[in-house]
Amino acid sequence: MLVTICCAAICLQLPYTILYLVNAEKDLLWPGYKTLHAKIYLLRKVTEMIATANYAVNFALYCVSGSAFRHSVQTMCQRRRKPQCYINSHYQEALSISMTAVTLVNANRRSPRL
Repeated sequence: MLVTICCAAICLQLPYTILYLVNAEKDLLWPGYKTLHAKIYLLRKVTEMIATANYAVNFALYCVSGSAFRHSVQTMCQRRRKPQCYINSHYQEALSISMTAVTLVNANRRSPRL
């Protein structure tokens, strides 16, 4: 599994690294080639997307090959569902208390006129 993840990281990040280095020295290597600079810029943006895809590929590889990782993700997702009900009921209770307090304060402000 580790070899697969390392190979995927190298294959997905190497093109960006090479273009990053080429972009840094493009003026010394090819002076005056403005269209080539534009092509390097476009290729660099494409390779940035490929390098960023490395994170999604790592997640997929861990899900496919690691049963402990799958179990941890399932546990984490199940835990996130439970507190939402508590937070929601707690929020509704706090809102109810604050609305009651506002009603009581407003009722006290209305004093009978003499």
